[in-house]
Amino acid sequence: MSFRKVPFLDVFKDASGGNIKTPQSEFLEEGAIPVVDQGQTLVAGFVNDRSRVCKAKPPVIVFGDHTRSIKYVDFEFAMGADGTKVLVPKVESDTKYLYYALNAVEIPAAAYSRHYKYLKETQIPLPPLTEQKRIAKILDAADALRAKRREALAQLAALLQSTFLDMFGDPATNPLGWRVGRLKDYFSKTRAGTCCGPFGSALKKHEYVEDGIPVWGIDNVKSNQFIQERSLFITPEKFAELRRYSVESGDILISRAGTVGRMCVAVPTVEQSIIGTNLIRLTLDPGAMLPIFFTSLYTCCGERLSGLRASGDDKAYSFLNTTRLKSLLVPTPPMDLQLRFGTVVESIERQEATQRAHLAELDALVASLQCRAFQGEL
Repeated sequence: MSFRKVPFLDVFKDASGGNIKTPQSEFLEEGAIPVVDQGQTLVAGFVNDRSRVCKAKPPVIVFGDHTRSIKYVDFEFAMGADGTKVLVPKVESDTKYLYYALNAVEIPAAAYSRHYKYLKETQIPLPPLTEQKRIAKILDAADALRAKRREALAQLAALLQSTFLDMFGDPATNPLGWRVGRLKDYFSKTRAGTCCGPFGSALKKHEYVEDGIPVWGIDNVKSNQFIQERSLFITPEKFAELRRYSVESGDILISRAGTVGRMCVAVPTVEQSIIGTNLIRLTLDPGAMLPIFFTSLYTCCGERLSGLRASGDDKAYSFLNTTRLKSLLVPTPPMDLQLRFGTVVESIERQEATQRAHLAELDALVASLQCRAFQGEL
């Protein structure tokens, strides 16, 4: 069955106008009315002023003009400020179907520029209403499975945090009286360039090649997860010049761009590699402090610790200045307890890997279902 394709502007009306927009500075942590903005999370905050309730009757679709995020909103809400577009159907249609149809549209990335101009030029496949509802029901079921996997991953992250606090106590108050030392005291005594930063290897674009020695960047560093995929390389000759920035298994990599302060323990499967411009590398003495203990200390409790908290309008982390990093005070539990914690982390990481693999399979399934659905083959 082939579906007729209808111009976007014949399907949707922009219902953003005439609503009071709420800037992020006015968001409340709790309140009567959820705020939906152009960010990635469905609800960004709350307000109590009912005059801010969006006039469009739910369900509606919220589009992020800067972020390209697309949200299905079936509850009363207040609009976020800049970049929030509220879309409602102009024709008889199922809003949930239209939500999935928009998610299947390829919108060019234009950094933090406006993207609605691209969306307006698209066409929407529009089958009969009964077929729209059938397709939406199938995609809802597949999406619900993805939500369960994401929830399982969130629960594993919460388990890691609760395990850390149960074993070591709150590092901000150190109730168990662990010895406190400066981070530099736990650096490797044998590795040159133990704390590499703040500008990493400072490679220039023309120094990269199509194949050779891998260069790890911010995309390789997730929260307590090292991503092996790589796309940047340098020559062996360049590696010899930049050897002090090399990465070995057990090194800690910290992002100083993108999501600033994100860190993980490196476990590269190659013998030779280096950090890129936007990473800092730490090498700890594993006999004094386990790398997984420090990264978990930050991941689970960083906001509780002075020197690990974000500060300033740009949310820059003060500890990313390597001088401050070296002098950071950290509690140091006995090694046998750190090792026990490491065993727990390994178990949680195995479960996370399984859940991530299942989630990737479901992502591929949903993508396949969407492709078939909007080509009339589902």
